[in-house]
Amino acid sequence: MNETIDRLSSLPDDILIHILSFLRTREAVQTCILSKRWRNTWASVPVLNFHVSDYNENESWKFDQFVNGVLENRGPALLDTIISSRYVGDRYIDPPPIGWLHRATLLMPRVISVDIPDCYGWDLDFPDSVFSCSSLEKLELFHFSQSVPAFLSQNSIALASLKTLVLEYLTLHDDFMQKLFLGCPVLENLKLWICELDISDISSNALKEFTLDDCQHLQPMRISCPGLVSLSITSSMNIIRIISLENMASLVNASIKFSGCKMYETKVDVSNRPNSKFLSGLSNVTNLELFFWRVPDLKELWKDISNCRTFYNLKSLDFGAWDMAKDFSLIACFLEHCPVVKQLTLRLHIRPAIIQAAARRDVPFQHEYLEEVNILCVKEDKLDSKLVHVLGRHVKTIGNINIRYSNYILINKIRSGRYTEYAETRRFLAC
Repeated sequence: MNETIDRLSSLPDDILIHILSFLRTREAVQTCILSKRWRNTWASVPVLNFHVSDYNENESWKFDQFVNGVLENRGPALLDTIISSRYVGDRYIDPPPIGWLHRATLLMPRVISVDIPDCYGWDLDFPDSVFSCSSLEKLELFHFSQSVPAFLSQNSIALASLKTLVLEYLTLHDDFMQKLFLGCPVLENLKLWICELDISDISSNALKEFTLDDCQHLQPMRISCPGLVSLSITSSMNIIRIISLENMASLVNASIKFSGCKMYETKVDVSNRPNSKFLSGLSNVTNLELFFWRVPDLKELWKDISNCRTFYNLKSLDFGAWDMAKDFSLIACFLEHCPVVKQLTLRLHIRPAIIQAAARRDVPFQHEYLEEVNILCVKEDKLDSKLVHVLGRHVKTIGNINIRYSNYILINKIRSGRYTEYAETRRFLAC
């Protein structure tokens, strides 16, 4: 009878360590009972991946005990990544204190991604050593709370290698942002998710990607980043009045999504703020997405683009769904300021009365040429021919027009402003 050969244990240490780095730390430690060969292999794994979900809700002390035990027994080997997660299926378990991070940062990690305990509105008690770790290239701090965001305030920040920073559900002030950009000279990617921002200015020459996702602004904000390549803003506030974009010479991609809930705007005083400087900061982009869903903010948008310089680099323009109160006038205004745009996408809620009214109005300007127009509709209103007619009045020559409804796409073609159907294909696609 042939004996079973343990081929896995015969692998070199480097390969075994690499394999263990894909496991949670608790699972990696459990391999020590397999044989003498495995007894200390886990201690050299460069990844610490702790999950509170490995314990019951009333056993957070066991989690803390395990983490400290790992740090005491793993030895001086340097770390690459530290992960501490509390996500369990569709719910969160509140993690224990994170004081152990001080010991972990002494092992010079490259990446730290941690879930922060609920601070119930108090200042975040975070180890200072995390914000002075010279090896750190990526830092992610996720704070989940049923109360209010935690205040993040550091006496000093010195992260010479930090390139990516992600902050979630934290309250940030001007003082923190000033220290951040002074102490992080190579910070390229900044993501702020669901944060409360009492910030008047964000200025950085190094920043290349900036994301603001559903943040609440407590005062008007100026963003000045001459090296910025990608900008993404999703907000429930009137960002056209609140945010001013300046010095965006390198901007290539911009995505602006705005739902416009008035309930958040009362905290921001914009009475003394000059005219909007939002779109003027986007005038160098190549690809632009604009999703707006509330008419009063379209008025601000209209003023902004009317005073805006020409978008000479814009090749792809994507408009979001709104109440088409201004018919196609706003779209025509954009086209007038975008002489080289080749692809236009319209995400509209189409109503017959709006299309008919637009077809009767005078057209003061016609765009020369569009290679492709994509129209995404909420439902099929059988208005494709009328819609094409209206577009043909605003654009002299269109290559392809794609009209997509909730469950199929209709492909048509226009040459020299004339509507000629050349193909029809149906696919199961959602808008």
